[in-house]
Amino acid sequence: MILIKSKKKNLINIYIDKSYKINKLLMKKKYLIVFDYNIFLLFFNLIKKEFKKFFYIILPFGENIKNINSLKIIWKYLIKNNVNKNFLLIIIGGGVLGDIVGYVCLSYFRGINYILAPTTLLSQVDSSIGGKNAINFYSKNTLGGISYPIFIYINYSILFYMKKKEFKDGYSEIIKYSLINSKNFFFYLLKNKRIKKIIIRSCYIKSKIISQDYYELNYRSVLNLGHTYAHSIENNKISNYSHGISVAIGIFFSLFISSFFYKFNNFELKKIIKLFNLYNFFVKNKLKFTIKMIKKLILDKKFDNKINYILIKEIGICIKKTLKKNLLINFIKKYYEI
Repeated sequence: MILIKSKKKNLINIYIDKSYKINKLLMKKKYLIVFDYNIFLLFFNLIKKEFKKFFYIILPFGENIKNINSLKIIWKYLIKNNVNKNFLLIIIGGGVLGDIVGYVCLSYFRGINYILAPTTLLSQVDSSIGGKNAINFYSKNTLGGISYPIFIYINYSILFYMKKKEFKDGYSEIIKYSLINSKNFFFYLLKNKRIKKIIIRSCYIKSKIISQDYYELNYRSVLNLGHTYAHSIENNKISNYSHGISVAIGIFFSLFISSFFYKFNNFELKKIIKLFNLYNFFVKNKLKFTIKMIKKLILDKKFDNKINYILIKEIGICIKKTLKKNLLINFIKKYYEI
């Protein structure tokens, strides 16, 4: 079992393993386990063997449940079943479930302990790490907060139950980590697809960045590479793009803007395109922005007439640059003339 720890004690502890013996890491407490429906169908009998007595909640799968009504349902269940600070919540599912129930744990009784057992590649390398939890309210992730689980338990063998489309979502974030922090990791991804090493390296990069800026006051914002643009796509549900594909499109748009500010090496540009193609991201410039999408873009939490946009200076180095609203809109127009 591999343990990744943050510099600050007990803030980010990530256990990476291929076994299902999660109960060895737990204290003796009352347990409430929250599953998404897919995980419940696949693994409930296995989990019953690990835990002798526990309460459980089953929630549907997907972004549609990431709303205030889901919070009300869970809060009501907790109150009716006398769940208190003596309970430990265990969240077993993807990133959406982690966001919702993490927010519940932050708000209920001013905070109760929980652990995360992410089950998709995207949630294992990205959404489970960093303590962010939120729901969608008019726009994406508008209501939420930061609270850290006791630990994160990553079982990478569970990924073999995933669909290919879900793998793709995870790989967009993995490529992002290599672009913002590690040229060596970038070139490793061009040659290798060993999932264990990729997960370990991705978790290490994200936890390292977060440990330098826990509450996203400065450096941590590099993790937003491609995300402002991606969220405007997801907010409008255009062609039903997933988070991973939206982020890939957002990274290409960041590359486009970056080329106006920095002399981008043609060799590196070709390698970036090659890497995305290698992981089956065939990104085409066919997505037209509407006035509604631009309004959603401006609503993004990173916008205040000016926006802090993450640009790529070279592979492994990204920087934050302030762009005015009109300049960003002009870049969007130019991008679609290509």
